[in-house]
Amino acid sequence: MNARDAAYATLKRRIMLNELKPCDRITELALAQDLGCSQGAVREALLRLQEDGLVIRAGHRGTTVTPLDPEEADEIIALRRRLEMRGALRAARAATPEALRTLQELQGQMDRAARDGDEYRLIVLDTDFHATIFRQSGLRALEQILMRCILHSHRQKLWEPRHRRALAQTAARHRALAERFAAGDGEGLAAALGHHIDTIVDVSEERIAS
Repeated sequence: MNARDAAYATLKRRIMLNELKPCDRITELALAQDLGCSQGAVREALLRLQEDGLVIRAGHRGTTVTPLDPEEADEIIALRRRLEMRGALRAARAATPEALRTLQELQGQMDRAARDGDEYRLIVLDTDFHATIFRQSGLRALEQILMRCILHSHRQKLWEPRHRRALAQTAARHRALAERFAAGDGEGLAAALGHHIDTIVDVSEERIAS
């Protein structure tokens, strides 16, 4: 991995895990010193993060981590739900053995990441899992929009202080999706995805009490 990609990966992880918090100001020089790379590498990383919607660059006013807005988060979830449910109807009909094997491999990797307590790795694999299903829909022009929605829904989940779901349960939630995909059950997959997305953040009273 080159310096630019390494800087991007490190900063993205820090933002997602809230090590860099919403509205934090960040400077290229300080980041370059912290990461042990050039300012040019940091600048390119920040440009990529801006494309992801994770930072806001405002010229001489510098760069800040994108704030989290509850209303915006609701709109992102609604858009993600619509895209994945629509895609599911087409994806299930186009399911291939190769795609199913990929889902099974990703499920195993998610289980291992959960056992290792690696929350960020689980997020990356979770994203790959959903992307694998959606890719079968053939709705290629919408894929990047969905990827951005998934990224920001994960960020909102990790910021939500009331979220209580164990990592192992997060990983296990994907098995039902793979089963419906394998069965070619488009309507069942769409319904399962809708429920899955509606319950990304678990703030149930039982878990809050525990």
